[in-house]
Amino acid sequence: MRDLKETHPILAQLGYHEMIGCFDSETDLDRLGRVMRQDRQRYSVITENGIVRAALTTGQRFDPRDKTAFPVVGDWVTLGSLEANNATTPITGRIPRRSKLSRRASGDNYLEQILVSNLDLIFVVSGLDQNFNLNRIQRFLTMAWSCGLPSILLLSKADIAEDADAKIKALEPILHGTKVYPVNMHDTETLTGPLKNLNPGQCAALIGSSGVGKSSMINQILGLDHMPTQAVRAFDDKGRHTTTHRELCILPNDSGLIIDTPGMREAQIWFEPAQFAERYQDLLVPAQYCRFSDCRHDEDPDCAVRETALKSKKTTDLWRQYSLLQAMAVTE
Repeated sequence: MRDLKETHPILAQLGYHEMIGCFDSETDLDRLGRVMRQDRQRYSVITENGIVRAALTTGQRFDPRDKTAFPVVGDWVTLGSLEANNATTPITGRIPRRSKLSRRASGDNYLEQILVSNLDLIFVVSGLDQNFNLNRIQRFLTMAWSCGLPSILLLSKADIAEDADAKIKALEPILHGTKVYPVNMHDTETLTGPLKNLNPGQCAALIGSSGVGKSSMINQILGLDHMPTQAVRAFDDKGRHTTTHRELCILPNDSGLIIDTPGMREAQIWFEPAQFAERYQDLLVPAQYCRFSDCRHDEDPDCAVRETALKSKKTTDLWRQYSLLQAMAVTE
């Protein structure tokens, strides 16, 4: 049997092998694609045969009351046939997600808003200029951790920051093992290190507030002006949103995929129980030896999880992430 890279090289680039456990054995690869962009109810889907415009059809099987059921950027979908006199291809189904980045939807109701899906990594982007804000960075890191996703912090505008070293040192108490990379927008070599954390077929998302340079990073990585950018006003570093949609891009040399997202004014935390439990399952193995059955694995006496975690730096960092999330789960 021929390898998928030979028969369906685009699907292989899109991360088909990362999703292998989610596909049905009868999935028709020629009618399979990945959502690269969403504009309201219209989608751009990458398939083996190119990019197609797609839409949900009338009477689609998605429950209109459940917004989380609808496709988002990063989703794998199955497509129907392109009918005559129809400019769009119908989306007939969505493959189950293996991961997702969500936030709490705005408003009083506690509802989930899925931003992007099927991720392996989150790049949290923050500027080292006047945009630098410890509380905001911690919120974005927590947003990734709460969904069970590993994160890396990219500090943009390192070339124009006068006190970069002091700001990086100030980050230490909130990182809890998170890798940090200062990035110079005019030197593509500074992006080499972060991108080494992404393997072929794996997908990362860029998140952060407006004006931190996410779109500029995409342009540097792709080597072209793919995303529009706007100059940020020098006196306060505030600019209008330049990215108005989420878009998936295939990186050069089969080095993975990356999703650019619009700037967020605030990171509303959403806890995803399944992904959260999976990320911290090894940490919680000693829980059976805790003194109390309802131990929160924080400051409780005789906590086996805490005592075990503190034996190494790696597990200590993971435990501190877990403790922070537990505390936030109560207050959010």
